[in-house]
Amino acid sequence: GFSVVAVHDGEQAIEKVRKSDFDVVLLDLILPKVDGLSALATIRSLDKDLPVIVMTACESPEALEIARSHGVAGYINKPFDLDSLVEMVCATSCALSERRDKYAAGTSVLFAKNQPITIELLNGRVHESFSSRIENRDEHTLTVLAPTADGCVINVLPRTSVRIGLPANDAYYSFNSYVLAANFDETPTLVVGKPSVIYRTQRRQHTRHKVAVDVRLGMVDDETSKPESLYEAVSCDISAGGIRIISAKRLEPGDLVYLETDSSDLFGRLTAVAEVLRSKESSSGEGIDTALRFKKLEGDLGMLGQESSDL
Repeated sequence: GFSVVAVHDGEQAIEKVRKSDFDVVLLDLILPKVDGLSALATIRSLDKDLPVIVMTACESPEALEIARSHGVAGYINKPFDLDSLVEMVCATSCALSERRDKYAAGTSVLFAKNQPITIELLNGRVHESFSSRIENRDEHTLTVLAPTADGCVINVLPRTSVRIGLPANDAYYSFNSYVLAANFDETPTLVVGKPSVIYRTQRRQHTRHKVAVDVRLGMVDDETSKPESLYEAVSCDISAGGIRIISAKRLEPGDLVYLETDSSDLFGRLTAVAEVLRSKESSSGEGIDTALRFKKLEGDLGMLGQESSDL
């Protein structure tokens, strides 16, 4: 769960951040006494690494761009889906230690004209992704180039579900939306609705390898203790920074586990203490998909110890 401190205005928010140590700040842009953007600027001057998620009913692109320039971790428009907010807070707070001392504000702006994007068509079982760019925008919509395949424009119908990806200097942003209108004149374009939630994915510090090996794990209290018992899981992918597994047991974000793996062609037998980042039903429905970040890793790292990248 979360320990939550609530305030009533921007002035109180600044004072709480000044006196306390928080993992994440949820900040409304429309606040009494000191508005959200001013509070954000002051909070950033107090702590350049503190993750801030902006919440607002204001869809002004200018306001979002100012917030983006202060290095916010994410955006969510009201009214919003509570599960999406909780997922965003979990991912942001659990990734905090990885971002400490590594934060570098990018110069890119979300929703800029001519900004390169990707469009993934989500209708049907096969998801296809295409390169595009933003042609225009207003407070509620984005106009983007219609996707093409083999030199031909794809006929995308209104109400088609899409996922828009926006690569930036510091991270990769994405959101789900739907097509409001399609224009197939001289410059074919799609009009998509602006998002209520924008997801921010930190650029990876380590190469991720898709490897399926047997994993045994159990709950521990700290990095030096041993579990009372172990249960079985199978890895999906692994890097020097963490591992993703499929198991029958759901864990909670923040849980600490001891784990050991069998060896593979890429690495030898590993033992680790890891923190749970997220745990949810797998897309295949065959178990619980859990992502963990290594806090302590020992053993024959093999290729894991030799490779890192800025994916």
